[in-house]
This record gives sequence, structure tokens and C-alpha cells, in this order.
Amino acid sequence: MHRQIFRRAKRDEQQAPLVIAVFGPPVGGTGTQSSMLAKFLRVPHISIGSLLRSYARDETEAGVGLTGMMALGNLVPDTLVLDVLATRISEPDCARGLILDGFPRTLRQAELLECGLLRSQFYANDLKENLVALHLRVQNSTIVGRLSGRRICSRCSATYHVENQPPRVNGECDFDGSALTIRDYDRKATVLKRLRLYERQTVPVLNHYAETASLLEIDGEQPREIVAQEIVTAIQSVLCISVVGGRDVQPTLEDNP
Repeated sequence: MHRQIFRRAKRDEQQAPLVIAVFGPPVGGTGTQSSMLAKFLRVPHISIGSLLRSYARDETEAGVGLTGMMALGNLVPDTLVLDVLATRISEPDCARGLILDGFPRTLRQAELLECGLLRSQFYANDLKENLVALHLRVQNSTIVGRLSGRRICSRCSATYHVENQPPRVNGECDFDGSALTIRDYDRKATVLKRLRLYERQTVPVLNHYAETASLLEIDGEQPREIVAQEIVTAIQSVLCISVVGGRDVQPTLEDNP
């Protein structure tokens, strides 16, 4: 079931394009659901992580700087992320709207996002009338199970899961017989630490959007097909529209095996 925190008035067809910011814990399904929703609405799915990696490959000054930061494992400054994002959303394919996956993560980023988007040629109106925050709720125990059950081949990096995708021989890679390992990133203590950080950073952002835009909460524990259908229904409901140019949801689901 989805929960609608705030319902805005019916959209004017002349308003600026719609921005949907998708939130969820690590491996909470945000990437999958963002991709499917983007196909349904026929708008770009902008993953901040993928966008930064793409720009880091460029030989521009910004690209070289990003490469150095990411190679050292340093956090990319918010202002630089906003510069990269502003460049991306100024492209023509964002004229109808966009799906943001992985941004904003903090209240400061949310505030910078609003200021940055309002400078874009596409967003002449108040962004608060054109933003929907979508929160996928997933229990911490589910996330811990998904991550702590991962096993990685020490040689070829093939990925397994002790419950959902186990190897044929316990502890050995199906492809080369090498030992399977647990990354420090996936250990229970680390996962719980990541979840605490996510909650500490994200709750203020969700509260901000509940007050200033539309916040939709979706039960992310359900099968992905049901989650996807509830997202589409909730988006259509909160905007009081039928999505013009959107695809049928079932073919979209079939495109994402």
C-alpha cells in the first residue's frame, strides 16, 4: 500500500516539467523502480552515481577533478555535483521531466538542488509545484539480509547470495572454483552503520518535502511488479492526471527482468 503525505492541486499543463526524486535505503530497489518509472513516463532516469562516473571519464577540467576525488574515495563536493547535474538537466530530453535516483541525500543537497534547478531554462516556475519525492520503505532486517548474504568470487567477481542465488558448491564460484568472500562493505556491522547514516541524513529531507512538495511513501517490501504498479497509481493520483505519452506498465515491467 502507498501513503500520500501531501496532495497538491491539479497541475497546470503549462507548468515546468516534473521532477521525481526517489529515496530508499541501500539495495532498497530505487535503481530498478526509477528505471521502470522513467520508461513508463518516457523521461530520463538520472542516477547521480552513474552520472558522476560518466563525467569523470571526460578529459575536461571537471572530469579530471572528479577522477581524482573518486579514485581517492573522497566525497564529491555538493556544489560540483550540482554543476554536473545542472549540465545534464539542461539537455533537451529533460524538457518533459526527469527521475532523480541517489540525490538529494541531505537537506543541504535538497536546498541546493532547488536553487540550482530554478536557474535552469526549463524551470521558470516554483520548483515546489513540480517536485514529487518518492520514498520506498524497506525494513532494516530486509536490507541486512540482502547485503550480508552476498558472496563475491575472489577471482572473477561473480556475485552470489546464500539464499537467493547460492553457488552450486558451498563457498566456491561456479565459474572458476575460487573461494567466495564477503566484502567489508556487506558485513552486518557495516550495513547497520550505513542504514543509520541513511536514516540520519534522509529523514530531514523527507520531512522537508512533506512540507514543501508532495511526498509519497511506498511499501518496498512487496514484489517489484506490485511496487511499480503502486508507484504509477500514486504518481497519477497525486498529480490528478493521466500520464500523457506514458507506456502501459506491464510491458515496462517485462523490459526489466
